[in-house]
Amino acid sequence: MVKSRVYIVASLIAFSFLIVIIRLFYFQIIERDYFLEYIKKQYYTKEKIILPRGTIYDSNNRILGISVPTVDIFVIPKYIKNKERVAKELSTLIKKPYRTILNKLYTKKHYVVLARGLDKSLKERLLTLRKELREWNIGIIESSKRFYPLGSIAGSTIGFVSRTTGKGMEGLELKYDKKLGGGTGNILVMKDATGNPFTIENEENLEKSHDIKLTIDSNIQFIVEDVLKEFVKERRPKEALILVVDPNTGDIVANATYPNYNPNRYYRYKNHKNITFHNAYEPGSLAKPFVLAEAIDEEKISFSKKYYCGEGSITVDGIRIRDHKKFKNLTADEIIIYSSNVGAIEIALKLDPDRFYKRLFSLGFGKSTKTFPGEASGLIRKDKRPVEIAYASIGQNWTATPIQIAMAYSAIANGGYLLKPNFIKQIINKETGDIKKPEKKVVGKVLSDKSVEILQKILKQVVEIGTAKKGRSNYFTIAGKTGTAQKYDPKIKALSDEKFYTWFAGYFPAENPKFTVVIFANEPKRIKKWEFIGGGTVSAPVLKKLVDRIMFYYKSKPDKNGGEYGNKNPSRN
Repeated sequence: MVKSRVYIVASLIAFSFLIVIIRLFYFQIIERDYFLEYIKKQYYTKEKIILPRGTIYDSNNRILGISVPTVDIFVIPKYIKNKERVAKELSTLIKKPYRTILNKLYTKKHYVVLARGLDKSLKERLLTLRKELREWNIGIIESSKRFYPLGSIAGSTIGFVSRTTGKGMEGLELKYDKKLGGGTGNILVMKDATGNPFTIENEENLEKSHDIKLTIDSNIQFIVEDVLKEFVKERRPKEALILVVDPNTGDIVANATYPNYNPNRYYRYKNHKNITFHNAYEPGSLAKPFVLAEAIDEEKISFSKKYYCGEGSITVDGIRIRDHKKFKNLTADEIIIYSSNVGAIEIALKLDPDRFYKRLFSLGFGKSTKTFPGEASGLIRKDKRPVEIAYASIGQNWTATPIQIAMAYSAIANGGYLLKPNFIKQIINKETGDIKKPEKKVVGKVLSDKSVEILQKILKQVVEIGTAKKGRSNYFTIAGKTGTAQKYDPKIKALSDEKFYTWFAGYFPAENPKFTVVIFANEPKRIKKWEFIGGGTVSAPVLKKLVDRIMFYYKSKPDKNGGEYGNKNPSRN
């Protein structure tokens, strides 16, 4: 009997142990993830932090965009003992209104963020304050924020990073978002009301990041921004830009736009466009050199004869198209030098329409260069009617982006090659130190050697004696072309005599090109009532200041005969 009772008790004990083991197996193995998640919900809160991104440098290793360390402050309100004193002390320290902090301390929420993105130098003072107040449920998390040391300089080009997601939203920050890394990371913060500090349990979603060195030279960018600022103040256009590109590599050296913005305070601006890439405009007379190039290749032009230029107008398909001057007879090169609309149209109407449009497309017009996020393509309608050919030859009824213009004129400067524009000089792996340098990308040979040789001579004369002579430098040779396009005015349902796009596109020094430059304005205002608005009167004068300052910065020797720094000989304007 006793033995049977012992067996029964032993069996019950063994069975109890078996139940315990089964339950432990159930909790620790089968339902382990569920209960861990339950515990986390009870004792932890998940908080996002902004992860650091790679640094953006200019071509001289000057920092353009960098992630700086910050701290976020949070509390568990129900465990804050002296809310009034905590609010008062924190208000003084973090420069936030006392009442705002106090209201958050009295909220019924379990977890409240009081401030984000504070300077990391405040961390020690916050820790000291927490210790003095013995308020251990004030928490501090290390985070980061994006900072742009040069402010608005190249702002519309660099772009910005979202304050909430840590990801690139515009410009090069968006274009190279994956390379730069960053974003947000999740941390688990212990909900501890026992007098111990909060602790970070783990981090998630850490992304590898790279540093990027751009082709932008911030010193040239400063010069370009300064010249553009003076131009905008004088002419008060709706939009304006100055773009500088290396015609031999496609590298973008500087890009200043108006409007612009400061990426440190991007949220204060409604417009984040970069008009160099995002907008397309009628190029006006910038198209004429390419008409001549096609005529040369089709052998439809003679440089030994003069062409009748209509004495101010031409009628095509019953439509009268005016010239800006009453030219009578001009040679082929004079048609470009003095920018005769009628002369250009006369040449264009002799061309094969298919080959004419093919030439424009081959130069990169009508297709995005895919250099910048949200880049426009421009628009060319392949309309073969004579009147449409006529308008196309003088840069009307089709549009191009300023970056397309820059690359097309770079092709004239570099011997006829269309290059893909480029912003990247180096991509540096922060972990390994490996450096990747993108190769120059040649889209194709788009201008013949013969046409390039002729155009280079003519475009130099445009600046010396032609429509761009107000941009002539005393020290350096410049080649290029002015452009003016009348804007369509919906109020009068016709082309306006008051609203224009004005352009200059060219390169310098003319004999050994180092830079291509595009200068553009949308609806520049007259300085004097009688003034004629055009590329020659508005955009070209900016050229002289720009070229001399850039070349002096590079300490380049003047390439004009007799040209020396300090020469006071007046320009032949």
